[in-house]
Amino acid sequence: MNRATILMVLAAALPVLTTGCLEKTPLSVTNGLESCNITCVYISRGSGTVWGSNHLPGTDILEPEKTAEVMVRPGVYDLQVMDVNGDTYTLNDIRVGTDGFNWTVTMDDMDPISSSVSIMDYAGQCPIAITSNLNQLEINGIWISPTDRNDWGDNHLQGEVLFLGDTYTAYVQSANYDIFVEDTKGNTYTRRRRNVTGSEGYSWSVSTAHAD
Repeated sequence: MNRATILMVLAAALPVLTTGCLEKTPLSVTNGLESCNITCVYISRGSGTVWGSNHLPGTDILEPEKTAEVMVRPGVYDLQVMDVNGDTYTLNDIRVGTDGFNWTVTMDDMDPISSSVSIMDYAGQCPIAITSNLNQLEINGIWISPTDRNDWGDNHLQGEVLFLGDTYTAYVQSANYDIFVEDTKGNTYTRRRRNVTGSEGYSWSVSTAHAD
């Protein structure tokens, strides 16, 4: 994929960050991983929003020495990218001023590897989208695990919450998955053996009717 196409895809995928009356500035990621492609780019505001969707959707990749750029309002952001091997690289509390910001990702930026089950163990291109349809509650926990594993792993929200209408999307390999959700009152919601394949993946709008 060439750079112009990536710019168009990212601009379409980030409507929240590209609206408003403030002048926009470029926030870009350059792949400095030599021979390793980047398959996922996540951006969130530094104030603590969830990562949300991958801004390299579908089969889009960021090849070595290529740059992906989005136009955002000045502010504080967190960035995370994932390479084709499932390794992640995270940069927190980036101050993006009127001159913009570029992050050239190198191997030195790789996150420590956790011994517990995590999304990196089964990262891929099939989306699992969890939307909160809980009128007076928030979702504060989402766990996703391949059905053939017996460890839920880490909470994907990592201290954040999903409010009514918010969606968290994880990108995984084609397989059967179990999904466990918890709200701020301690109610739980479970889906087991959900077949996740292709670009359509699996979507779940969690409501109180789905409580365990």
